[in-house]
Amino acid sequence: MDGMVESASLSEHPYAGENTEPVIQPRTRAGIGRFILRESPHIAMLLLAFAGISFPVPANYWLIVTPIFGLISIVSGWSHFASAQAKLRMVCLQALSWSALVLAIYALYNNGSQGVLNANGISLAMITLLALGTFLAGLHAHSWRTCVVGIILFITVPALGWIDQVSILLVVGALLIVAVAAGTWFISERNAAEV
Repeated sequence: MDGMVESASLSEHPYAGENTEPVIQPRTRAGIGRFILRESPHIAMLLLAFAGISFPVPANYWLIVTPIFGLISIVSGWSHFASAQAKLRMVCLQALSWSALVLAIYALYNNGSQGVLNANGISLAMITLLALGTFLAGLHAHSWRTCVVGIILFITVPALGWIDQVSILLVVGALLIVAVAAGTWFISERNAAEV
């Protein structure tokens, strides 16, 4: 009787007798597009920072970019906190951290420090402050991607001291963005394949 139940259940299965191993679909362009869409806030952070150091920008640029970095950090870390209280604590911590960074940027652009630092020195100071703020924001938001953006910005600081030509800086920045994007995409695809 048990054999009859087994044969009946096998014959009712729509794929009975067929090879039911999963078919591996080739990777499509949709996977790359989905990756770029998912990582677009972090790519935007890098592009905004590199634009600010590649071209002469007024102080208002950095004062506008800094809260944008703060918002991206909050959005990036939002899903890593389960309770509403933990999310509120993270938002308050991010708001305080980025507000302190805005005050530091304002102090550097204040008339009293204009004579101490030239334009290149101010750009290096801005990217250093932004790198530090971004890295710490990633730590507080439990977002490794935001931490990676901060590390890339830290690496850019000594590179700016060695590179005088904007075109080379743009190429290096673009290569860094592509390398981070490719590495993150590779890791996410590998993790998706394991699941």
